Amino acid sequence: MIGCTFSGEKACSRLRVLDGACRRHGATIPESASIWRSARSTFEAQMPCATTRMPCIFRALAREEPMTSHDMNLEPSLKAPRVEFGAAMREYRIAAGMRQKDLAAALGWSVSKISMVERGDRPADEDFARDADTALRASGSLLALWRDTTHHAARWPVWLARLVEIEQQAAMLRTWQPLIVPGMLQTPEYARAIFRGKPGTTPDVVEQNVADRMQRQDVLQRENGPTLWAVIDEGVLTRPIGTKAVMAEQMAHLVALDDHPRINVRVLPRDSWLTTGLQGAFILLSGPRMPDMAYLESVTLSQITADADRVLETKSRYEMLHGDALSRRASLQLIEETATQWK
Repeated sequence: MIGCTFSGEKACSRLRVLDGACRRHGATIPESASIWRSARSTFEAQMPCATTRMPCIFRALAREEPMTSHDMNLEPSLKAPRVEFGAAMREYRIAAGMRQKDLAAALGWSVSKISMVERGDRPADEDFARDADTALRASGSLLALWRDTTHHAARWPVWLARLVEIEQQAAMLRTWQPLIVPGMLQTPEYARAIFRGKPGTTPDVVEQNVADRMQRQDVLQRENGPTLWAVIDEGVLTRPIGTKAVMAEQMAHLVALDDHPRINVRVLPRDSWLTTGLQGAFILLSGPRMPDMAYLESVTLSQITADADRVLETKSRYEMLHGDALSRRASLQLIEETATQWK
């Protein structure tokens, strides 16, 4: 086991050894001493796992952002687009043997901006990406990544882009929706009617949003896709969205989804008198290679959290809602009965 008590020349020597090991696994140790200290104890605890966990550990140590014990299980793909660009720029910089201040001098920017871009705290514009690509001799790769991540970010807000990425890694999704059919279960026409309700939205944006939502649902059709348990309020079935034809199609779609081996839809009946879910919709996400997380929805600013207390509270709310919901068979029967009212 590599010791984790560092001081003076011995510290530098140990860090160089660790850096070499990290590089062999495609990662680097953090430059920030404070980040290293926060990661150090986790690394020490995980080292007995030896080679099977080393690449994951090294990738976690390479992240220049606040770490928790859960962070050891985060894969690189669980990153917002600008974080992905910043991490890539940092890798190119280190490969080029440059310090942050060297790159700052070459680009004519401050060290603080270089640091913020690498952490994903500040977006980079195209000129910055082009100049960085040239200075770091990335042969166009860094600029191409910037264009790709910028296009991704333009389509989705950062929090939604992150949600989509996490959904790709999750093994289990549990969601509650008090107002509308969950996005992962919507038909194109139902989603279209929802998106048209946002003030000032152009037809082109509506269509792009619909396409993105349908693409997001593809994860459920993967052979190894996540299991989805959804609890919806009974009012969702009777709330007019779009037209009667839209609602009839959506209800028929929910009925058809009952045959899906990994999708379970339950209805919370109106007479349950339960107020637990009135605060808003949410999604609980879990998987073997990620911390338990919660997506909390609001009108203007939704968020994703891995905070243990908030996730636990959200889990408790879900358990209460699921416990008071109708059985799967009774829920299906209610959906089928409601579907006939929309024809």
